[in-house]
Amino acid sequence: MLIVKALKRSRWRGFINLKWFITIHILLLFFNLNQGLAQVKINTLTNGLQLIIDQNSNSQTTAVFILINGGKLADPPGKAGLGYLVTRLCLDPPDINYLKEFMKSGAEIKMVSRGDFLVVSIECLSANFENTMKLIYRSFSRPIFSGLRLNNLKEVLKNNQKRELDDVDSRAELTLLEAFFGSSAYSASSYGHSLTVEAIKSEDAKIYHQKYFVGANIIISVVSDLDPKTIASVIESTFARLPKGESFQSSTPLVQIPEKKEINLKKESPSSFLAAAFPLPPLSTKNYVLAKFLEAVIGQGPGSKIWPLRGEESLAYEAGSKAILMRGGGLLIIYLKTLAENFYEAKEKFKKRLMEISEKGLNEKDLEMGRNAFRLWQYKQFESKIKRAEIMAIHHAFGLEKDIIENYLSTIGFEEFDLFFKEILDLEKAVFLNIIPSKIFSENERNHPDLPF
Repeated sequence: MLIVKALKRSRWRGFINLKWFITIHILLLFFNLNQGLAQVKINTLTNGLQLIIDQNSNSQTTAVFILINGGKLADPPGKAGLGYLVTRLCLDPPDINYLKEFMKSGAEIKMVSRGDFLVVSIECLSANFENTMKLIYRSFSRPIFSGLRLNNLKEVLKNNQKRELDDVDSRAELTLLEAFFGSSAYSASSYGHSLTVEAIKSEDAKIYHQKYFVGANIIISVVSDLDPKTIASVIESTFARLPKGESFQSSTPLVQIPEKKEINLKKESPSSFLAAAFPLPPLSTKNYVLAKFLEAVIGQGPGSKIWPLRGEESLAYEAGSKAILMRGGGLLIIYLKTLAENFYEAKEKFKKRLMEISEKGLNEKDLEMGRNAFRLWQYKQFESKIKRAEIMAIHHAFGLEKDIIENYLSTIGFEEFDLFFKEILDLEKAVFLNIIPSKIFSENERNHPDLPF
């Protein structure tokens, strides 16, 4: 914040280049980050559970990230949403006394189901860490699979499905994942859909829990000011008591280039959403770093390739890009959000801009922008304890080692980045998505019969 205030007061205000700001920020954070990473300890407990501990004394709080391998891939055919439902059951208070104790702990808990794993995040005061983990282990290891609880959670999943479809970003992501991954688990909603949720029985939940909520299938990452021995002792007295079991193993869905290259959906809204999605290759250290580079260079704020449509032409109130990274592959989504009345102009110039980006290619400055943006992104993840715990667990699950990432990040050359760019930003492989109000469809029928809607 001091840097920002100083820049605003300087006579160079208005001429500050994003690249220089990123570079300054990186230099200031570099020492503290590396000092913190050196303290990370990784241990495999007797039941196969992998425990990552990072001592961080910035505050008297503790962040815990629990990762269960499998995610949406582990949902049985026809029962999408089962993993999410079981995880919710594992966090459901078994009785009123449990709930009172948990409320007294002041802990905050969240969960989500992703393509390759289920995750639970917990934040609490370090003084309450032991009691919080004991409470969570109690419900985590012995969930109640009653019909009443199951039915209540089914209603929760159905409500989440509705909210997900009503949110333009979530709907766009699901639609584009389905375009490239078909009916595979990667394209399914974390909450399933009405038919798959209704198909789930108590016995399904029990079998899923017994198979996947086991030591060998779990990674726990803890960032805390507590002594690592104290943290290890708490986890050993709780989660190390889970049965060992086996780690989830499965083939991963692969990207398929669809024949249909433009998708149009209706949504009653005063705005329109335009996106272009490009397939990303299966995850590796190289592809992970290059995808994050590309995400930044194409659409992460001022100076990015797509930014002129917002900053100069004022055609969008939001313009950006997002890389969805999964073990079997992913997507780079470039998007605009604009007012409905600007849709046709925005659509035309959006496609034109993408063609220009693809044809002109990259330069050395883009490489450095990507490198600096990736470093800044890493450091920002490590500023928050829960983000730090998350990134350590996910990197470990994906087999992404920090030393290898850092080495590749420092040595990557322009030719390699440019080649990756040309392979990914191929408009022949792209799928375009438009989420627009009904009146746009009506106007198109009258005035634009040649456009595919």
